Amino acid sequence: MSNLDNKAEARASFTDIIRKKPVLEPLADSQVMQGVNTFQNLALEYALHKLERARQEGYLSTAYNRSSILALAEDRQYIPRKAAPSRGQIRIRNKQNRDRSVMAYFPIVSEDQVYYMVNESVRVAAGGEVVVDGCQVKRHELSFVVEKEQPFLEFEFGRAISVNLHKFRVFVDMGSGAEEWYPTNRFRNARADKVFDEFYSHTDQVGIRFGNNIFGLVPSKGAQITVELWLTEGDTKLMPNQPLTPVDDNAEDIEFETASVFTGGAAREETDELRRNALYYPLYDDNHVWDDDYLFFIKQHFPEVIWGNVWGEAEQEEMDGELKLENVNKIFLCVYAPDNPSIGSEIQAYMQKNIPQFNRRYHNVPVDEQAFTAKITGKLLRSITLTDAKKLISDTLWNNYGKDASRRKTKALKRDLYRLMNGLNIFESEDDIEIEIIGQSEPENLKQMIYIDLDATMNLLDVDYTNNARLSIY
Repeated sequence: MSNLDNKAEARASFTDIIRKKPVLEPLADSQVMQGVNTFQNLALEYALHKLERARQEGYLSTAYNRSSILALAEDRQYIPRKAAPSRGQIRIRNKQNRDRSVMAYFPIVSEDQVYYMVNESVRVAAGGEVVVDGCQVKRHELSFVVEKEQPFLEFEFGRAISVNLHKFRVFVDMGSGAEEWYPTNRFRNARADKVFDEFYSHTDQVGIRFGNNIFGLVPSKGAQITVELWLTEGDTKLMPNQPLTPVDDNAEDIEFETASVFTGGAAREETDELRRNALYYPLYDDNHVWDDDYLFFIKQHFPEVIWGNVWGEAEQEEMDGELKLENVNKIFLCVYAPDNPSIGSEIQAYMQKNIPQFNRRYHNVPVDEQAFTAKITGKLLRSITLTDAKKLISDTLWNNYGKDASRRKTKALKRDLYRLMNGLNIFESEDDIEIEIIGQSEPENLKQMIYIDLDATMNLLDVDYTNNARLSIY
């Protein structure tokens, strides 16, 4: 039928077909046949809807199910961003009368049974204490045995591990001792090297794939493959002065506690973000040429970065107002991550190690933090309490302009502030709001980061009701 969308026409056509059947003709206008007709229409409509929905699952832009999105992303060789650990500092006290050493990656546990570790080896003098960097990571190992020598051999880590995976290393023992094999992207320039390719399957699992002796070596039969995993809970927070218990029983008379807040972690890439990045990835394809590509690379490997700019020599010379020889072939990085002042140096070192250098040089530029204050005056609706008004205004300003807000706007325009305040629906009318911006609210160059001084803004906040009895939050 060509007009199934027209139910009346479909019903009439069905009735005509019944009339042409001598046995069924007496039932052509009966309620039974009308019911059968309605049922067929609904069944066909449902089938067409399911067919259309299934067809949409074949396109990354319209797919809804996570498994479909993962399968389409895998076709593009896209690997979702992994979870990132919270970071902070750990205080170590030596209660013994002799010096003690604490090795790098020493495991400790919080009262909530969350694993942390010390980042670097340190020696603690007798009766003394030191403060070292730490992160929320638990180390784990997986082992596989190669049962059959075959090209493009694959191993998957499992869903439970893949959710919390931060990073991993692969070691292969083919009879002469374990040797580290290194990752390569789609076996580019690999030949018969000891490399592997990482992938993320439609079953929501991280996996590794070995070569075919043309692009990467094939592990021999009986080879032992060990994967050293770093697992993290992602976005966790631990306040200062919290006790940490060593996992090693030999660490007697050594006390551990947090010396700063542990924060800055991030969960693995969510489904919607995965879809957007997978759509963009074929254009990006690990070619670090334009500034957006650099930022994409940075945010994939350092998800704690919430603000950043990348520029070249032309933009730097425009900022300097003169030509400088030292700017030639230099890529400037300026990034910010909450509670991690060394993030720029970490990214610079990582890029120098993992991106082909050719004639490029990377240079970390300190962030020029510029705070502004918003003086907000307005008349509230009688149905809104001052406490609720304060919280709504504070939360809205923080989410849009807070220094550590993940979706902070790059500049603060007065019209945007008016729009945000009007959207709260706590003021009597648009004319009852007055906003004055104090300080710099727009960046003047690429290294300036604009954010709101929320404490000063809330101190200046002045709201009251329409009567003469003035009420103030403070």
